[in-house]
Amino acid sequence: MMQPRRLTLKFDQNPPHFPQNLKESAVVLSPENFSQAKNLLGREFDWILYDGRAALNLDALAMAVGTLKAGGELVLWLDKNRQTDSDSLRWSGVEQGIATPNFDRHFYQLLEPFRKDILYAPLPECDAERNELPLRATNRQSAIINQILRQKSDLYIISAKRGRGKSALAGFLVKKLREAGNPTLRLTAPNKSAVKILQDFAGEAPNFIAPDDLIRQINDDPSRFAEDWLFIDEAAMLPLPSLFQLISAFKHIVITTTVHSYEGTGRGFLLKFLANLHRTFQHFQLTRPMRWREDDRLEPFIDELLLLECEDNLVQPGFSSQSAVKIRQVFQSEIVARIRDFYGLLTLAHYRTSPLDLRRLFDAPKQRFWLAEADSALLGGMWLVEEGLQDERLIRDICAGLRRPKGNLAAQKLAQQQNDSAFLALNSLRISRIAVQPAWQRQGLGRRLVAHLLQNCATDFVSVSFGYTPELAGFWQKCGFILVHLGESREASSGCYSAIALKGISVAGLALVRRAELDFKRNFSLGFHPLRADFDFPPCWQYGPQDEVHLKNFAENHRTLAATVPAIRRKLALSEASDYPILADFCRREQADVVRWNGKKNWLVQCRREVKKMLNFC
Repeated sequence: MMQPRRLTLKFDQNPPHFPQNLKESAVVLSPENFSQAKNLLGREFDWILYDGRAALNLDALAMAVGTLKAGGELVLWLDKNRQTDSDSLRWSGVEQGIATPNFDRHFYQLLEPFRKDILYAPLPECDAERNELPLRATNRQSAIINQILRQKSDLYIISAKRGRGKSALAGFLVKKLREAGNPTLRLTAPNKSAVKILQDFAGEAPNFIAPDDLIRQINDDPSRFAEDWLFIDEAAMLPLPSLFQLISAFKHIVITTTVHSYEGTGRGFLLKFLANLHRTFQHFQLTRPMRWREDDRLEPFIDELLLLECEDNLVQPGFSSQSAVKIRQVFQSEIVARIRDFYGLLTLAHYRTSPLDLRRLFDAPKQRFWLAEADSALLGGMWLVEEGLQDERLIRDICAGLRRPKGNLAAQKLAQQQNDSAFLALNSLRISRIAVQPAWQRQGLGRRLVAHLLQNCATDFVSVSFGYTPELAGFWQKCGFILVHLGESREASSGCYSAIALKGISVAGLALVRRAELDFKRNFSLGFHPLRADFDFPPCWQYGPQDEVHLKNFAENHRTLAATVPAIRRKLALSEASDYPILADFCRREQADVVRWNGKKNWLVQCRREVKKMLNFC
């Protein structure tokens, strides 16, 4: 019988005694290596020390618990006298660590049942009983494998919470397919180290290909994969556009994904994925834990700490046009009091909702909220952040590309992109999230939320940043927003280009948005953005003072080349191209000649030198 996993609390400051007998099966997590915790996925440990005295990184804690074997021990080393949480530097939007009283209250209430397991003495040698995973498939796994081997569908989805054996199932299936002499098997995943369990159970590991590399191969020749099987591990961690590209070329696809996970991969992922899927599929679920006991205490602790199951408990009434929907603004204190409802709504509507979002909701400053309710059920919500600065010197440095302090995400991006200090000097609100229950989507509730905000906010302008799609852009346009920025590269989280749209409120805000719109239209058609053909903006070749500033900031500061291309092209049109061969070649081919200059970094140095020459700076 499996031994229970243990959570031990340690509050004294004596350095812990590392169990020497478990060197290969023990790990210490601290602020120095929290960011590398995802490399633990796919591995298993008997003993974990989590040093949370200075910072409580929820991602790292959840990953650690997911790798702890039955009979293992998690030691939480904490300091209840800590004044600030340095983890807040990742999510608070301010330069200094802040106090986190709301989250701390939530955290320590959940730890109360474990208070009898407090260590005051050095840790003893750990003698965790090793509980190895079975080398044969369970009855449930075998039943699913036999269903898949019948090959009645194109796509097979295996979903489960962590520790249920979905990766082991995929490994057993790979082994069966090999034994049956099936065509080439390929494996991809967001994190190569996380597929170790699958590979262990497969015996001979399938060919692993990183998602981006595989997408490039598919685009080059999709026919080469027409008879192959593709296994995608932790599919919900991939952007949906990338996922649909991956499944487009293969005859059969097996997808495993974790639900109710710290990555925010809840039911929202399956809702969005299946709604846009145009291939036959079967969905299988695993519910019984294999890595720990069914009465395990650590899993429900993490589930409640990260509110992983709150979307299941959210009241979800069906749409009714007769419902009396009330929209109102609320303070952060009410959001904290109703954190399970609001976070459940976010997770259901945005499947990539993460522990960072949870920490922001609890304690980040400058947050504002609007709710849409009917009969006390939360149907929709909007989460906003105040933006704006008063330090004139800091604003100038941001515009020049010399500084990028935390916070003010949209305002900073636009101030630097368009070299306009008003984006930061004025007060604004950035819409961080807008979420509507699935049954109420496409019924106008989102637009009603935005309309109430615009009618009742005392600010200069409102901004929103989103992953660009024509559908989303159309929604914000209907809400009265104007597109003023498209990012230079696709975001890893969404697979889309980041877009910013604005709505002016005050006289100064309306004037600023008009300037931003004209600047965007003036420059976009002369840039090399992959989406420029989708916009019917006439090219403007008239060189002006703003172009001079952009060139100067590129030559002497940290303005990006992509943002400076329109000014460079205008200046080249007035110059002798042969005087600037590197820039002229780049503008002709729309790509860098990095081979000749031994890498892009050296090539950019040459580009900056040529721009300085343009401006007679050298």
